[in-house]
Amino acid sequence: MQCVKCNGQLQKVRLGEVEVDKCSSCSGIWFDIGELDKILESGRIEALKNEVDNNQGQDARKRKCPRCGGEGNMVQVTSLKNADVHIDTCSVCYGQWLDGGELEEITDQGFISRIRSLFK
Repeated sequence: MQCVKCNGQLQKVRLGEVEVDKCSSCSGIWFDIGELDKILESGRIEALKNEVDNNQGQDARKRKCPRCGGEGNMVQVTSLKNADVHIDTCSVCYGQWLDGGELEEITDQGFISRIRSLFK
């Protein structure tokens, strides 16, 4: 699949029973429906940590879903005041995208509980 933000290629990364897609160029990560929550619950994020620091300006870029193509651009479903994290979500297949470095920010325990409350 092609990256949602930088046009790089997404590479599969397996974490236990979950397989996500990570961009080797900008370190953004694509999660199919339910995968982000599973990763957060497992605490297994080492293999997904940001390897590069070239994602400046990527947050504002809007693209179609890399999985289904969607019926329009993905939308930001949340933006919390205390963290510069936006979860881009496909309104068709409900897959989620985090820009490089955002996963590390949401692994802070207070932030995780706020994110989970949004999806319950």
